[in-house]
Amino acid sequence: MNWLTNFEQAKEDAANSRKVILLQFEMEDCGGCAKLEKLTYPDPKVEKEINEWFVPLKLDIIKDREVRRNFGAYWTPSIYFIDSNGNSYYHFNGFLPPEEFRIVLRLGLTETIMPRGRYDDIIKIIDLDIEDFKNNSSFPKLLLQRELARYIKTKDNSILRQTLKDIQKDFPYSLESKINYWDL
Repeated sequence: MNWLTNFEQAKEDAANSRKVILLQFEMEDCGGCAKLEKLTYPDPKVEKEINEWFVPLKLDIIKDREVRRNFGAYWTPSIYFIDSNGNSYYHFNGFLPPEEFRIVLRLGLTETIMPRGRYDDIIKIIDLDIEDFKNNSSFPKLLLQRELARYIKTKDNSILRQTLKDIQKDFPYSLESKINYWDL
């Protein structure tokens, strides 16, 4: 992966490519950053998805103070999903192994492109390798995100309603099982 190190260049590249910026704040001696480099980024699926969907950017949380301040970043590693205008729509702090990182890539990307009406892209992105995530605690969030995009696109709430019922039945302790948009 070719990580950029200049925020303005990343915004320009994102605008030209219609990709989302994947910003990782790091710092010297960051243990979680080292684990990402050793365990997560070398994963072939992680690498493919980052290269296909994002403009990867790494900034030093100490040296790049102005950018850090704009996002309220306080931890390393921290990952931000940013549009070409420099707006952040999703972030998380800390190391994640490849499977969980791939889920966060999907959630961050889809949260960033949802306001742009890219509903078909969201459904396609979440459906890609979805079987890999069936046993993950974040699986209900992926299902909900996909069906929210489908509902906004079609205005047909039947699949979203059924998905919410399925989540309540199959994942009763998940946060998503508590979400209620309508009386089910």
